[in-house]
Amino acid sequence: MSQSFSPFKILLIVIVFLVLLNLAYIDVLTFLEPKSDIDKTSVVQKSVQEENNVCPQSCVSQIYEATASYKLAATTPAVITKETKAPARVKEFFIPFGSGSGSASDWQDIEGLQAYIDSTNYEEVKTVTFEASLRIPTGNQTAYVRLFNKTDKHPVWFSEVSLTGGTAQLLISEPITLDKDNKLYQVQMKTQLKYQALLDQARIHIITN
Repeated sequence: MSQSFSPFKILLIVIVFLVLLNLAYIDVLTFLEPKSDIDKTSVVQKSVQEENNVCPQSCVSQIYEATASYKLAATTPAVITKETKAPARVKEFFIPFGSGSGSASDWQDIEGLQAYIDSTNYEEVKTVTFEASLRIPTGNQTAYVRLFNKTDKHPVWFSEVSLTGGTAQLLISEPITLDKDNKLYQVQMKTQLKYQALLDQARIHIITN
């Protein structure tokens, strides 16, 4: 037994089919569109973030710290100080022997007028001289004074000085050289006519740089 479909039933079936098809289409759009929007939104956000954060805040801080000293050096003029060497101070040393007298016609040691001198104690020696204050009471002869190295038994070269007449004078020898190491130096005198000559003082004068 066959059942025939009336036009009303056919129309109803078509409407139901269209409704189901429409619902299916809506479901498909609903499923697809949010994903597309999410993808587009994330892409846009990422682009904006990359554009705005070309260098993150931490990067900016490091760049600022690294360039701070450079900016300071660029804006602050360099101060160049020139080291100046203080001029050398001249130092003077006097080694006194004392006073005495003599009347011998040949070189004679003046008692008590001697001293040990170690030349190595004086660095950068500029000049050394022998100085003697001499006077002749009679005023009618020439008197002589010199230094003698008793240790090595020889006169100190160029230490001899002399006075003629009665006026007292401070006599200064030519530059002399003290022998190396510790030596005993003796003052010696002699006179032309064996009259007494007075030595008020005798000393060695050392000048160093």
